[in-house]
Amino acid sequence: MAGGKRTTRKSSTAPKGSVEVKHSSTPASDLCGKPDLGRAALACRKWSPVALDHLWEELDSIVPLLALVQPLRLVLGDNEEKRWVSVFIGLLELVFLKSGILQEFEGNVADADWGRFRQYAYRIRIVVFDENDTILGKKKSFIAFSSIQALAFVHPFGPSLLPNLQRIFWCCTRDDTALCILPFLSPSLHTLELDIDSAVSSQSFQRLLRSLVHRTPCLKHFQLSTKLVVAEISDILAQLLSTTPTLQTATLPQFFHTPEILVSLGRLEQLEELKADWRYANTDYFERGTTLLFPNGSYPALRTLHFHSSLALATMLFKTTGPISQLKEVCFSTRKCYPFKLLKEFLSAVTRGCPQLEVLHLNFASIIDDPGAGGSLALDNLRPCLSLVHLRELQVAYDCSFILRDDDVWEMARAWKNLRVLRLCSDPGDFMEYVGTPIAILKTFSRAIPDLEYLSLYFHENEVPQFEPDLKFEDGFNGPFELDVGFSLVPGGQEHSIGFFLGTLCRQKPTISVTQTDWTACSDYQWPQKGEQEDKKWGRVEALARMICQAKMSINTRIQSLLSRVESLERMIVPTAAA
Repeated sequence: MAGGKRTTRKSSTAPKGSVEVKHSSTPASDLCGKPDLGRAALACRKWSPVALDHLWEELDSIVPLLALVQPLRLVLGDNEEKRWVSVFIGLLELVFLKSGILQEFEGNVADADWGRFRQYAYRIRIVVFDENDTILGKKKSFIAFSSIQALAFVHPFGPSLLPNLQRIFWCCTRDDTALCILPFLSPSLHTLELDIDSAVSSQSFQRLLRSLVHRTPCLKHFQLSTKLVVAEISDILAQLLSTTPTLQTATLPQFFHTPEILVSLGRLEQLEELKADWRYANTDYFERGTTLLFPNGSYPALRTLHFHSSLALATMLFKTTGPISQLKEVCFSTRKCYPFKLLKEFLSAVTRGCPQLEVLHLNFASIIDDPGAGGSLALDNLRPCLSLVHLRELQVAYDCSFILRDDDVWEMARAWKNLRVLRLCSDPGDFMEYVGTPIAILKTFSRAIPDLEYLSLYFHENEVPQFEPDLKFEDGFNGPFELDVGFSLVPGGQEHSIGFFLGTLCRQKPTISVTQTDWTACSDYQWPQKGEQEDKKWGRVEALARMICQAKMSINTRIQSLLSRVESLERMIVPTAAA
């Protein structure tokens, strides 16, 4: 039991309250599991509230809460398929069912013990509702929507079933479930995440947005994901956003930056982040939702901007004054291929307009154009970015690979002294199989930018670094280092050579990951044919690199210990000789 003081009971007349509950800065759920919390809840009156708070904020089903109202029974849903639904967010997961076997109340909900229901309901902080099909285990249970509606109708403690709810994720795929979110909203809600499937009609979506107006006055974070076109709901969404004066983060689909929505957001004095949701990157292009205009006086607190537009419109935006100059993070995406000349003009406008920029993400991975039309990128194409002296993270996605030389690495090191994250076109199309940066450049990175924490490149398949039986104690990445190889194959298939080479370059055990950026994952890019095999190969490379690094650290520790002993002996010998 965490945070308690254990006492020894010497007689049956031990005083009450002999177990004292002390609060700790470490959450109890991090120190013990659910079985331990369950036993703690039964230990004594002082332990019970603390344990129950953690148990009920980490529920993996809503059924235990609803079972407090009335017993539940199984019924057949809309069809005979047993398709289960679940999404995990934060500490708590509340699960429902889209179709198949459901659970509904057996008796009259009005006869429930509402005091008991309230006792547990107020402990819930996060709710997840997801109608997407997911195969779950047998322990998951689901509730019929009619039961939720009945529960909300007779609930005697006000309009909210969960008065202390702070975060809600609502994913609906049918019209009749869109408005079911309303009974769960609470005055303390600070995070609202909506995922509206294209099967939901625009009329139902509009009704949902209208119902949310003035219901979330304390909202701080709002996220909307949908494939639906913004044209029909732009005005309503703008009205909803205008009623959230405390909003700090707004995440919208990439084509939802219409003038109406931008005007409403620009009036929010606390808005710090305007982000774009890239999960539905292949949705229909809507030009009116990609024209960003930030007049002076708007967006007083804006520091992060994610958006999709053309290079010409984006260049015009960064040539304006006002909120652009205060940006710390920019994430820009475009669908079309452009001449490198226009790319340089755009980056020049970014560097002049945002001199304090720390994070820059650029997506030039075309979705509708021919991959590889412009050829590989090089540092010369990004040269205007070298004037961003505060840059600590740079990520670029493109159809082709990024070719780096040793001189380029040293030039980046001189310009970006705070650089910690670098990802340059590590997941191009598989037609680039024999073009890429030699993996030997990692040695230059370890010397030029030793504090680099994350590096992702596309490596040349056939260029293997020359084997050097030297552990290089004086060189290497200083802290934890992650190498993301993207679509790269193990150069030359030489797992042992690459593993030994990487292990000698790190002072702490390195990590190798094989990932694809969100942008290219939404495009037509396909994982290389040998992707699964290469994933296993890179796993073996990582294991060997970590082994070499461990050996290097052990030997270095012994050497340092030996040097300390030698110094101690020298201090003892010198006075003796003088005497």
